[in-house]
Amino acid sequence: MTTFLVLMAFFTVLVFSRVAAKGPFRVPRLGWQNWFFLFLSSSFLGCLFEMVFVWLGTGVLMSRSSLLYGAVSIVWGLGAVLMLLVLYPLRRYGGWAVFASGAVLGGSFEYLASLLLERVYHRLFWDYSHIPFNLDGRTNLLYAAFWGLAGVAWGYWLVPRLLKRLEHLPPKGGRVAATALALLLTMDMGLSAAAFLRMEERSHGLAPSNRLELALDTWYDDGTMQRRYQNMTQPLSAP
Repeated sequence: MTTFLVLMAFFTVLVFSRVAAKGPFRVPRLGWQNWFFLFLSSSFLGCLFEMVFVWLGTGVLMSRSSLLYGAVSIVWGLGAVLMLLVLYPLRRYGGWAVFASGAVLGGSFEYLASLLLERVYHRLFWDYSHIPFNLDGRTNLLYAAFWGLAGVAWGYWLVPRLLKRLEHLPPKGGRVAATALALLLTMDMGLSAAAFLRMEERSHGLAPSNRLELALDTWYDDGTMQRRYQNMTQPLSAP
């Protein structure tokens, strides 16, 4: 029931945005490379923000990257692209509408991302059960408010400045750089996913069946994975 309500809230904001996307409030038309650079820069800034936030709260400098290599938070990157697509048109109704929609959109996105990651990898990558007003430990009211503030800052301040900077990129050079970075990111994502899936197999006592799995066991054993993903835990409902 909770997941259904979260999905309903998520799609309600999408419909609200669709209605508002008219005239000057339409989403800017961007080339794929500009969308990629927005995603990549947001992934880096979001990862950096989380590292600083955790360090200020706990005194521990913890990696918050989604991948084995680089400071990249896929959730933040996708969330930023989603916010541009959905929240940009909602500026028609003012800052409070952007804030409220950003809180709902970000909170529901975080909830659904946590649920998907748990179902795929059988691991918890964040758990907010200790924070008041949490929703199944996957999101909470405080972080939803952060998402709302981030949506306002993103739509009114950061996006216009980032778009202006992207205008100065040479079209051909920008596409070449974006293509090269996209290939590296794809390789990193593939390797990270393989390491996680192999980690899941090891937890069930399955021995490596080929050279690739043997290499993953050698280079990305459980200790290495836990050091890289320090916030990762085994969910209580895991088999």
